[in-house]
Amino acid sequence: MMYLPPVLLALTGFVVMIRMRQAILLFMGAEIFLSAANWGALLAVQHGGAARPAIMLLFSIPVAGAEATIGLSVVLRLARRYRTTEVRAFETLKDQEG
Repeated sequence: MMYLPPVLLALTGFVVMIRMRQAILLFMGAEIFLSAANWGALLAVQHGGAARPAIMLLFSIPVAGAEATIGLSVVLRLARRYRTTEVRAFETLKDQEG
């Protein structure tokens, strides 16, 4: 029963990633999914009592923050260049000028 909230959060992130076609919402779904994985791992550590996985989780939080920053900057740069956040517009990632 204690794993139910991270499982529901992971399912929410998965559904958002599958159903949404805008890059920012897709990115948010991936972040929700990864956050649920960290939460589930933290619950497993709390239940098992091991210290090494807890230290690994402590390092995964800043890495997730850096990944969110870089990913969001890439999405915003693509949105500025193509004037849309629709994922289908990014399929080729080639210049449309010539």
